[in-house]
Amino acid sequence: MKEFLNYGSDNIRKQQALFASFFVVQNKLQNSCEKVQTQISMRQWHLLAMTQICQPPRTLTNIGALMGCSRQNVKNLATALQAKGFVKFINGANNSVQIEITEKANLYLMSMSVRQGEILKQLFSFFSEKEVSNFFNFQNKLLDGLKCVENYANEIKGE
Repeated sequence: MKEFLNYGSDNIRKQQALFASFFVVQNKLQNSCEKVQTQISMRQWHLLAMTQICQPPRTLTNIGALMGCSRQNVKNLATALQAKGFVKFINGANNSVQIEITEKANLYLMSMSVRQGEILKQLFSFFSEKEVSNFFNFQNKLLDGLKCVENYANEIKGE
């Protein structure tokens, strides 16, 4: 991963290296965590985590907005979790489809909490508390920049 440090020293090259590294980090994080957590994929875990924090109604659309993906992607992930007994689909108002986490999923998530805590501990072991705080702030700035990219993409799409 540190090979990205050889990308160059000017600002554009650093931005390119950071952009490329996002995909590498995502892939490595997914591959490593799926070796620790084997019953469900990281994308399925992400769906469960976002469903837990989603304000009601927990519709496919609302959860998708939190996850940064489409309603259809949420439905596909949730369908796989439903087959494992981890979620239930509930018909909501205005023909919406809502997701409810089952007791089986809650028990699984609790059983994985020690492993997930160890993952976080190891992942951020090279960071001071101040660096984690800075990283958190930088990540929020990156998400603001991503909104600009999404707006740009929508402008191009409308041409």
